[in-house]
Amino acid sequence: MTPRGIAVVDVGSTNTKFLLFDADLTLLAEEKLPSVQNPGPPYTWLDPAPTIARAREVIGDFDARLPVDAIVPSAHGSGLALLDARGAPALPVMAYWSQVPEAVRAAYLPLAPPVDEVICPVNPMALTLALQLYWQETAFPDAFARVSTILPWAQYIAHLLGGRAVAEVTALGAQTQLWDVRGGRFSSLARARGWDVRFAPLARAWDVVGAMPGLRGRGEIRAGVHDSNANYLRYLADGRQGFTLLSTGTWIIGFDTGTDVALLDPARDTASNTDVFGRPVASGRFLGGGEIAALSGGAPAAAASVATARTLAARGTLALPSFSDTGGPLPGTGGRGRIVGPAPQDAGERASLAATYTALMTAEVLDALRSTGDVIVDGPFADNPVFCALLAAFRPGQRVHVSTLAEGTAAGAAVLGLMGPDGALPHRPVALARVTPAPGVEGLRARWQALALSPP
Repeated sequence: MTPRGIAVVDVGSTNTKFLLFDADLTLLAEEKLPSVQNPGPPYTWLDPAPTIARAREVIGDFDARLPVDAIVPSAHGSGLALLDARGAPALPVMAYWSQVPEAVRAAYLPLAPPVDEVICPVNPMALTLALQLYWQETAFPDAFARVSTILPWAQYIAHLLGGRAVAEVTALGAQTQLWDVRGGRFSSLARARGWDVRFAPLARAWDVVGAMPGLRGRGEIRAGVHDSNANYLRYLADGRQGFTLLSTGTWIIGFDTGTDVALLDPARDTASNTDVFGRPVASGRFLGGGEIAALSGGAPAAAASVATARTLAARGTLALPSFSDTGGPLPGTGGRGRIVGPAPQDAGERASLAATYTALMTAEVLDALRSTGDVIVDGPFADNPVFCALLAAFRPGQRVHVSTLAEGTAAGAAVLGLMGPDGALPHRPVALARVTPAPGVEGLRARWQALALSPP
């Protein structure tokens, strides 16, 4: 039965969004709430209580407008809920911004499963879920001994909304080192340490796992999905093939439909993600949103211009990687970010320099992914015309498009509400706009590349 209203609870690292879609995936209503992180102890942790309380209220409001028949959670892929036998948290949900003690990281590295099994490196901070579990198991053994059920972050949101406890493959396969990518099972490390048997039973992202009472609609709670994979799913529902999606926000994450994951180089921050159907997808990333914020110094994207970007390049002002502790596609550059040449003088120059730098780094992500098809920019960076025009100039052999979707990730999650038990994808077209490459920047990328890997 086609749902009337689909409510999406999209839990991001910075903000949580509540969105209402109809069966045509038209966005009807949206509300935003800051995501809550606590500094600890025992580590920086995520508090879902405000999100769940507000979700119940907002979904009730949505239901008064249009009967809500499906509720779909999506969330970033770097959080786990560890529950005891009573269903209470044995340990708080770790935030991936937590700084793993060096001794813990050093002890974990020899245990990490083979790269050709998990198709991902050990990531910075606490981004790697297997490293999170190892830290929790070794540093808090008494609490960890009480853990009977482990749920990924999106599925924990579904559980708190009233669904049964399940795990799901897009979360497990999101560069976690918990998943044997091509074997389609828990990794050798997860099995060896007995973590696999503590995970809740696997469900498909579109499976109904419960229902929220008190609504006019059916209120069916779907198992939920890793947020970037939801974004990718939206373009699969368009019927599109042979493309690279750039899902942008705090991170810029590329999904390429054509590259074999066996060809990826984890040193360049390329890895496999796993789509809702359990298929490996070649992915690459860098902290685009975080780095553009660091460079812009609060200057709005609208202050940038291609003309200013050209002026900065002509006088030798360039930003070199990387302004976070991850080098993204350029290994060894983490924490080395710097500006060479005369410093930017005003908001327009800061915004233009930031747009230029992120476009250059994104071009490197596309190189690392061996991307050759059309490129689609989705999310906040699609609203940055200078970034998009420069990226198109730096990829002369590819067509770059921007998506007109207001909320591509949430719309992709809403697709799950349209899927029946057989997992058949609905067809919902996406309108794209072709980007005109920025003129007058020929040679800039080659000059930047020569400097980017040089010693500081």
